[in-house]
Amino acid sequence: MKKILAIVLALVMVFALAACGGGGNTPAPSGGGSTPATQAPSGGGTAPSGGGTAPSGGGDAASGKASPNCNADGSVNLDKVAHFDPEYDYSQNPRMKCCYISSASGPLYQQSADAYEVWCKQLNLEWMGFSSAEGDNDMYMTLLQNQIDQGCEILILDPDNTIFPTVAALMDQYPDCAWMSQMSPARDADASAPVVGGNLINPSVGFSHYDAGWQEMEKLFDWFKATYPNADWSEVALLSMDYSISPPLHERTQAGLDYWAQNAPAEAKDNAFVGDCAASGISLQAGIDVAGPIVSTNGNIKYWLVQGNVDDWAQGAAQVVEQAGLGDNSCVVTFGGSALQMQWDAGQQDCFRFALFTAQTLYAEPIIGACYAFKMGWATPDTIWPSWINNHDHGADGHTYASLRLPTVWLEPETYKNYLEWTDLYAGVDQYPYNDVKVELDDYTAFVDDVPAEYA
Repeated sequence: MKKILAIVLALVMVFALAACGGGGNTPAPSGGGSTPATQAPSGGGTAPSGGGTAPSGGGDAASGKASPNCNADGSVNLDKVAHFDPEYDYSQNPRMKCCYISSASGPLYQQSADAYEVWCKQLNLEWMGFSSAEGDNDMYMTLLQNQIDQGCEILILDPDNTIFPTVAALMDQYPDCAWMSQMSPARDADASAPVVGGNLINPSVGFSHYDAGWQEMEKLFDWFKATYPNADWSEVALLSMDYSISPPLHERTQAGLDYWAQNAPAEAKDNAFVGDCAASGISLQAGIDVAGPIVSTNGNIKYWLVQGNVDDWAQGAAQVVEQAGLGDNSCVVTFGGSALQMQWDAGQQDCFRFALFTAQTLYAEPIIGACYAFKMGWATPDTIWPSWINNHDHGADGHTYASLRLPTVWLEPETYKNYLEWTDLYAGVDQYPYNDVKVELDDYTAFVDDVPAEYA
């Protein structure tokens, strides 16, 4: 029984650390670049008639806007209404209560909670705090009911994936409340659905994990070709850190293997290794334990290209490569980056060189903004982000739930402070201590412009 419980809790953490937002589909590789275009789709349309109970108060802001980021004619821009608009007066609207409830705790969840607290201040919401059920599903439902009973109307909910249907059933009893998830899309667990986890039961915000894995590989190849253009490819190997029982994490590894098969020279084709951490968990030590035997038993390899996929594994694999004396020859990347920021801030630089990253403030913004839009009657779960409806994954029974994609950037030693300081400027906060770095609002973007081809 203890083993079963441990596996269940590990899976909960896996889906959280995956920060899943792209569902289970495997899109075609983008083939170029990691930074999306700098402007969101124009979208638009008129304000929906439904969408929860619109509180009294509304009206035009001092700027004359009837809703955030509205169209030129004053109508609701459904693709942009969930993003913060500094020219809109949120204080004119009723002050609603907001909370964040997760199934687990840890730095990732606390960073998310901090981001929601930031946006509560900007949206003139009352922050009711962050609470965790610590893996207890019954406790989760109790925490949720307690927050509803205390008058919480905007709820960010990250339960164990298996109880999303139960959560949705409870929320259906409180139509005046609005809710969204962050770490995983809310799905109905229907095994007959074409997507792992079932049909969407709410909109989602996140990423394509396959595309993230593909971009990791592009970065590794770009670094290696620029640094060692004349290397003997028979001495080059890929190590992809995997979690085979988690579809989102496994998609990153699958992308890595596909990229290697298509792009590695013939003499390196067989030098692709997978370090499956499913039996070891998500930790730095797991990265060391899994990467160690692979590196040590392949002494003919002089150059390691490591697709870390999770910060902890990337750090562990980097330690193994460094201890083998191959740090200068090798490169480790990840999809994440919080640990790498701290490593660089502490002055440590090794073969863990790059991270594909989205700041938690940018992740949280459209989620809490969508809930705000639902409460104000500007949108409904079925109408928010109309440009981002995936025709292969939009819910059952006629629902049109969107899957909004977030922009990512590459964190690099020379520029990471610029991006993080820009996120402070964008959100209007002072979260990062890089105030000596000068940035402008148009340096980066909070939006993704191009809807993926596989959505059609």
